[in-house]
Amino acid sequence: MKQLRMLRHEDVLKEAFKEPGFREGYEEELNKLRLMDALVGLRRRLGLTQAALAKRLKVSQPFIAKLERMETHNFTLDTLLRFVEALNGELVIKIRHRPMDESAAVRQDRRLMRKLRAGHHDAKRGRGRLIG
Repeated sequence: MKQLRMLRHEDVLKEAFKEPGFREGYEEELNKLRLMDALVGLRRRLGLTQAALAKRLKVSQPFIAKLERMETHNFTLDTLLRFVEALNGELVIKIRHRPMDESAAVRQDRRLMRKLRAGHHDAKRGRGRLIG
């Protein structure tokens, strides 16, 4: 009988990060989890139940449960603002430039080279288009 080898989470992630686009999707989902964790943590620190929060928001308790389990895709900015307001919280958004990893930089360079080549071909045909 063949013996099964246990995989470590880190090893699985390391392989998955090699797939195009995986890192971006992973980081996006991780950011969503962090946001919801902060909201649930604030609700719990305030001693509010899901039902009490639902009453403040004029929604059902099952809707709050779905939001907190991230089982709904209609979590809009408006919903976020209402959620934070109902918790008497303050929403602070920080936007900063995220440095690209090497593979993303290489892909961006390839796209730029294709655009430049396309512009070069257009110039040969008399279109003389500059790409900025």
